[in-house]
Amino acid sequence: TTLRRHDPATFQLIWGTPAFICTALGYGLVSLGAYALAFWSAAYGETVLGLPKAELAFVLGGCGASSGFLGVILGGRMSDWLRARNPSGRILVVMFGIIAPVVPIWIGFTTPSAVIFYVMNFLAGMFAATALGAAAATTQDLVLPRMRGTATASFFLATTLVGLGLGPFMVGAISDLSGSLRIGMLSLIGVAPISLALLIYAYRVLPKAEATIAERAQAATQA
Repeated sequence: TTLRRHDPATFQLIWGTPAFICTALGYGLVSLGAYALAFWSAAYGETVLGLPKAELAFVLGGCGASSGFLGVILGGRMSDWLRARNPSGRILVVMFGIIAPVVPIWIGFTTPSAVIFYVMNFLAGMFAATALGAAAATTQDLVLPRMRGTATASFFLATTLVGLGLGPFMVGAISDLSGSLRIGMLSLIGVAPISLALLIYAYRVLPKAEATIAERAQAATQA
């Protein structure tokens, strides 16, 4: 309400732009899976696969650090390359970030092998991390330069509320209801179609939204 009253142009370009909202929410579901994996993977490895805590801490910690590092760099480079050829190119990388982890999650949380579990955890984390830079950069493209700080705050507010707020809780709640942590982890696959639908819509409307930034900001100021 305060932003809408004091800076209607910024409010319009952020919360009045479906491309911005769908990108933020679409990536928020990517982060939902990433946060849930980070929170529950060790518990799964210990209770389902019988792996020792020390091993889980060392291997999963190393996987998390390295997969995040590689994923963000690779995703950023690819999203810039695609953006130079397609106004909506970065959205394709965000789509990859929600689709690509599906197979590693399925394999990793159905296998009895510790090695495969660790490898699939690494791949799921790396694939999901590719989406971060692409999604954040897309939201920056949809606002004027002076609005980028507010846009960044809005983007991370949305993704944190969806990802950190719902991810670990959702897996825990489904695990309790089903009596199986494996089912809880596999339920993460169910968010992929929702995220993909949001991102497909963002992909379609983003070029027009980006091309009319100045006009929409001026119209909101004069309204």
